[in-house]
Amino acid sequence: MAALLQLEDVSFGYEREPVLRHVNLSVGEQDFLAIIGPNGGGKTTLLRLILGLETPWSGQIRWRAGSPPRIGYVPQFSTFDRNFPLRLRDTVLMGRIGHGGWLRRRNAEDTAAVDRVLAQLRLTTLSDRPIADLSGGQLQRALIARALVSNPEILFLDEPTASVDAETRSALSDLLAELNRDIPVVVVTHDVTAMAVHVKQIACVNRRLFYHGSGQLSHAQLEEAYGCPVELIAHGVPHRLLHAHDECAHD
Repeated sequence: MAALLQLEDVSFGYEREPVLRHVNLSVGEQDFLAIIGPNGGGKTTLLRLILGLETPWSGQIRWRAGSPPRIGYVPQFSTFDRNFPLRLRDTVLMGRIGHGGWLRRRNAEDTAAVDRVLAQLRLTTLSDRPIADLSGGQLQRALIARALVSNPEILFLDEPTASVDAETRSALSDLLAELNRDIPVVVVTHDVTAMAVHVKQIACVNRRLFYHGSGQLSHAQLEEAYGCPVELIAHGVPHRLLHAHDECAHD
């Protein structure tokens, strides 16, 4: 079966400065893809291209159906204004805007969808709490719920484990693996160790893209992708990058 998403020889930059060069990538229906790489290497730019927020200089981005499917997107935690006067339920309900636009009155279908996803992410008891009162992990789950309430066919997340503690990182990793049973998951992350056991594919992005369909990386491959020697440092504790590795590394 053809890939759900295909990038073919995609290049892009800002003004005259190239950021990504000749990127090729495919995402299948059951993929759990982690996109890693150094700061400034083009990870978030790649995500913006896929989401249609930027237009490639050259190359093509193809969706199997000819147009993008329903997409769930979880932005970086730090970009969300926690002081906005919303309850958790209202935040999740915002994800239904695409079902009819801003001016459409909310109906029983919207309410049922919100209730379903709140239960799925174990947020029901927090639904009336102001978002300003949520912990980092609770707010991150609320943002994922907002992305899921529209029944997306693919889920993209930008640094979902940043700004949360180790226990929350582990819980979020398990949640993403559970969601991956039904839809493909694409994660931009600096901390692939948090979800190493669940990741199936890895794309190292540093101007170019180095794809590893097995979800496993060698030390030499990482040095090629990052352009320099790389050591694994994960919260001060020695880690293997992925479950079957002896000499893997990540910044």
